[in-house]
Amino acid sequence: MKKYSLQDFSHIGEDLAVRYLVSKGYTVICRNYRKRYGEIDIIVEKDQHLVFCEVKTRTSHSISWALASIGFSKQRKISRTAQLYINENPRFAKHIFRFDVLLVFYCQNTDTFEIQHLENAFDPILEY
Repeated sequence: MKKYSLQDFSHIGEDLAVRYLVSKGYTVICRNYRKRYGEIDIIVEKDQHLVFCEVKTRTSHSISWALASIGFSKQRKISRTAQLYINENPRFAKHIFRFDVLLVFYCQNTDTFEIQHLENAFDPILEY
């Protein structure tokens, strides 16, 4: 059984999420896109869909607990940042976009990880 630092744990989760998405036919467009409003962990594309992914790596295998960390404020930050990305990259303007969450659960007993992919996990929060 390994002991991971919080930073290593987070990086491992994101790397596993990227590998998972690629194995499902997604093309990685960008990782860790940061702007004033916030950050998007992974941006992928597949079949004219542009997908903004939030990755949560947890030792607790509770989906509801993991999703609770992506509340209204976090969703708004991700939505604003996604809008900036689309504005900066007009080639994606006609894509359908959505917000997915990838939950990466660590099992200490076996030192393994399990991924749950929640497509269309939340609607964008746009302010006019």
